[in-house]
Amino acid sequence: MKFNFTLAGIALAAAVAVMPASVSGSEPASTIKTVTGDFDEVFGDLQDAVINRGLVIDYVGDVGKMLERTAEAAKGTASAVPYLNARYLQFCSAVLTHEATDADVRNLAMCPYVVFAYETQAEPGRISVGYRQVTLSPTAKSQTAQAKVHGLLEAVVSEAAGANP
Repeated sequence: MKFNFTLAGIALAAAVAVMPASVSGSEPASTIKTVTGDFDEVFGDLQDAVINRGLVIDYVGDVGKMLERTAEAAKGTASAVPYLNARYLQFCSAVLTHEATDADVRNLAMCPYVVFAYETQAEPGRISVGYRQVTLSPTAKSQTAQAKVHGLLEAVVSEAAGANP
């Protein structure tokens, strides 16, 4: 049994060693932009940036309200909800998702795409807008498809942040 764990450890080390930096690295700071403004206006601009590209928003989540609603159940983990507002949007692009899943079936995890906006209690009026970046398969074809998805998300976030400099 010890022999199997040793082989597994060697295989894992070898897999990590050949993994591209873009798969094992952290997300770039550009996934979140901060602007000054009214949260509802910025979030509306985020929604518009999705819709104006012909995409359909599947779901709008309100993390801030969920944290308020569940604060008592999580007692001991946090004393106060850190957000004045915190929401996210889920959507997908059929064209980009087909391309990504054609490249590697594991790229299904990219969909739905998620963009978000939040305003903290500590800095009211400073709205952070960003996106969840998912990087999966290291193949060149998959990396190309993933880059297109990330480009779309960057454009959506930049448009929303640019509308509220």
